[in-house]
Order: sequence, then C-alpha cells, then structure tokens
Amino acid sequence: MKQKIIIWILALLLIVQLATAIGIRPARTNLAVDDYDENNIKIDGKFWVVNNDHREFTVDVYVDGEMGEFVKLKTDDKKLTFRPEDDAKEVEFEIKFKKEEVPPGTAIANIVIEERFENSQANVVSSKLILKHKINFVGPYPDLYIEGSINFHEKGNEVELVAEVKNLGKKDIKEVQTTFYVNDKEQKEHELETSAASLKTKETKLLTATIEKDNFNNAGQYEVSAVTKYDDQTLELYKTLLIGRPEVDITYFDKYLIANRVNQYTMDLLNKWNQQIRNVYVEVNVLKGGNKIDSFRTRSVDLEAEMMQRVSDYLDAKDKGPGEYTFEMTVYFWSLVRMDEKKFTFHTDLVTEEEARKLNLVPPALTGAAVGMGGAFSAIAGWLLVGILLGIIGFYAAWRYMNRKKYE
Repeated sequence: MKQKIIIWILALLLIVQLATAIGIRPARTNLAVDDYDENNIKIDGKFWVVNNDHREFTVDVYVDGEMGEFVKLKTDDKKLTFRPEDDAKEVEFEIKFKKEEVPPGTAIANIVIEERFENSQANVVSSKLILKHKINFVGPYPDLYIEGSINFHEKGNEVELVAEVKNLGKKDIKEVQTTFYVNDKEQKEHELETSAASLKTKETKLLTATIEKDNFNNAGQYEVSAVTKYDDQTLELYKTLLIGRPEVDITYFDKYLIANRVNQYTMDLLNKWNQQIRNVYVEVNVLKGGNKIDSFRTRSVDLEAEMMQRVSDYLDAKDKGPGEYTFEMTVYFWSLVRMDEKKFTFHTDLVTEEEARKLNLVPPALTGAAVGMGGAFSAIAGWLLVGILLGIIGFYAAWRYMNRKKYE
C-alpha cells in the first residue's frame, strides 16, 4: 500500500512539472451567438502552445466535445514537434455553424493538445500531459425556458423530492409545477404533485413533495421521473432515488466439519438490495485459540436482487485436528461506485469421523459383517428365485387339476 502511495506521489509531481512546462495561450474562446446578425457564421481562430521549459517533445492535436463537428483544424498535420529552441507554436482553426444548430446555454468543443508517450521502459514512473483549448458556444435562450435538477432528502420517515427550477428565458413564467412519478416496492406507481408557483426571469425556486419511506424496502434504488410544466412547455428529468445502501449478509455457514480431511463447505449469501450485485466474494481467516492459522477466498458470484445464493467449495483441513475454530469472514462487493465490505464471525467445530457419523455428516460405511451378509445373499438369491417360480407353477397345476371338470 505504501509503495502505491509513493508511486502516485511521484506521478503527481511529474504532472505538476509537465503542467508548468507546457502552456496554452489563450486557454479558451467564447462565442455568444446573439452577437452575430447573420445566420451562417464563420470564424477563424488561433492559439499558441508554449514550450516554457525549452525541452524537446511532440504533441498530437485533435478536436472533441459535443460541438466538435463545427470546429476544423486548418493544418492537415495533426501534430506539433518542439525543439529546445522553440518558444511557441501556433494552432489555427476554423468554426462554421448556423444559429439554429447551437442549443440554448453553453455547449463546448475542445481542441486537445496531448503529449506523445514515448517512454516504454518497464518500472519507470512517467506521465503525459493533456491540455485543452475550450471553445464555448453560448446559444440564446427562447422566451420561455427553464433549467432544472432533482434532489432527494431523507427526513425521518419521509423522503422529500425536490425539483430545483431556474427561469433562463426572456419572459416571466406565470405558473410552474412539478409532478413526480415513482414506483414503490410493489411496483405501484405513486404520483406526487408540488404546489404551483410563478417564476420571474433569472429566478430560482424549489418545488417539493414528500412520500412515506414505508413505501420502499429498507434498501434499494428507485427511478424517479419529474415532469415540470411551465405555461405551455414541459421539462422531464430522471434521477435514481437511493434508500439505504447495498448490503450482502452471510446467513449460513457449516456448524460442523470433519478434522484431518478435505471438506466441502457451504455458505449462503443474501442480497438485501433490490438490484443485482456483481462480483461478490468472501475472504476468510481461520483462527484457533485467537491465532490465525489459515486463510482462503471463495469464488466470485453475481447475486440477483433480494435473492439468496449458496456457495460451495472445498476446505483443506488435512492439517487441522478436532476442536473449535473461528472463521472471520469479510464479504466484498461493488456498492454503486466503490468496493464495499461487511464482516461476519462463525464458530465451527472440527470433529472426528466417529462424531461426524453420529451427526450424520457422512454416510455410514458398509461393515465387514454387512459385506459378508451381502455376499451370502447374492449366493442364494438365484436358488431362492427358482424355488419361488417352481412353487407358483406347482400351485397353478394343482388348481387346474382340482377344477378340471369346469374346463372339460
């Protein structure tokens, strides 16, 4: 762990040095669409890549971002090569678009300057720098336009649903109202309306509604739709409501195993979340008398929503005699965006073969007497069958003889 921290510190130092070694001037270009009278707009722009430390390097130049299709580099060569004597090099570009192609608000295109990574030596901490010249397209807002977001707050036994709305249009809005739609644990849809409000230009308001937490499981995620109506316009947003957090429990582990042999063990994993949890595994430390004597890890499994799954594998206890053992178990699983864990402790007795049979842990073996009786039975079984058949035939012949007049 300490080694990883040192590597990250070294990488960070390298990035800081590179950031000061190369620069972009200016860092951005701003375009306000309303400043142009014509509909078809064409703009020529440029910026400089600066070699602050006067070193030798090569960078690739390319365009990305949602508005990248409207930006074109003027040079066919998509790289710049610097020598120590080069102070700066110019990057020229062209912007072409129509007003109606720019969405309301700010949209971005980037001209990316990416240093080529040419150090292929193993075990060498190295980094490359990526800088961006941002081109901000600021599109005009229509007369009626709102921007919104959804948030949730747990308040005791209730969950507050909040729609934050801001009027970015050119006119005041007479009435704005949000309706939330969410399915509960029974997949029954709840429709929750906020109160209506007016919204002046540049004004922001919070529209709220509440729902009882009992409508949901203790832990789960639920999709919430928020439909906001303002005058004759509609804005629909979606966000996931989280109740509690993902959780996996071990509900069973073998109470008894057999000493001095390889055992098949079983454990039950319960997913208490209402969505599938992937890559679940358990790391186990085996202790005796408070001292760790062994450790192992189970295979990884995917647990379906609110379902239990039995995991079976083999534990090598050939070197472990009878007695009580403590199994300290840590369940690892992905919890939304990170690996989570939960710890459990089980006490298991390793017993002798004789005790295992009394506990019905192993099937009874055939004894010598049982084998002898089985062999004797096999030897007389054929003669016994012949005797039974002869008896049946004799009985049938006697019955026909006694009833011969009936068949004459």
